[in-house]
Amino acid sequence: MKLSGRVACVTGSVRGIGWEIVQAYAQEGAKVVICDLHRSDVDRAVEQLGLSGEKVLGVKADVTVEEEVVHLFRGIGEKFGRLDILVNNAGFAWPRGGPIDLEIVDTPFEVWLKVLNTNLTGTFLCSREALKMMRAQGYGAIINISSPQGKLGKALRGPYCAAKFGVEGLTQVMSLENSSYNIRVNTLNPGGIVATEAIRKIPGNKGKKMLSPEVIKPCAVYLASNEAVGITGRSFVASEWNGQHRIEVAYTIA
Repeated sequence: MKLSGRVACVTGSVRGIGWEIVQAYAQEGAKVVICDLHRSDVDRAVEQLGLSGEKVLGVKADVTVEEEVVHLFRGIGEKFGRLDILVNNAGFAWPRGGPIDLEIVDTPFEVWLKVLNTNLTGTFLCSREALKMMRAQGYGAIINISSPQGKLGKALRGPYCAAKFGVEGLTQVMSLENSSYNIRVNTLNPGGIVATEAIRKIPGNKGKKMLSPEVIKPCAVYLASNEAVGITGRSFVASEWNGQHRIEVAYTIA
């Protein structure tokens, strides 16, 4: 198994892309940390994963709150004594419950802050704490989940584009600052719209062909494993990577 003995934390991991990555890492032998906003969701995900207690940790944490992030990584250290892989997945294009599809001129400040705080500040806070552990042990891999909108702006997605462009830049900075510590930092985006629970609920999306969340799994495993030694500061597109490696690109109908 490619991740045997490794410890991996995935934020926003009770559903969607995060849940697919957690399952993939567990199947490859990793001990996993499930982190999300609501205790009941975390507990349910831990139960569904079906791992023995020494191989899984479930933590309720808001990645935008510094104290909760510090508590998350302290708990990882106390239980496992190390952290090998961090996937910064927690994020959304618009707050749950809306509003959505706003031009910048109509975007309330509180909406701007919610989107940037989760997607970008959360990535910063979690990466900062993870890097402290990874530097001490002389090894680590950080994977920041990005989006096609982190490279090409899209109308009505102002806060999300700004956040994901920021994630791409932050990834490059962290790669430059930490390669001498044997820590790899890369971004990974699915390559298009993924039929997550939230996306399926948006009016007008029903019946559309979209990427299935599991599209992210093969490249996420690759970037976390020894196969990617020396790969850092790069930006990967999961659907393209799958195609290049003759892995079927998974689609579904929303």
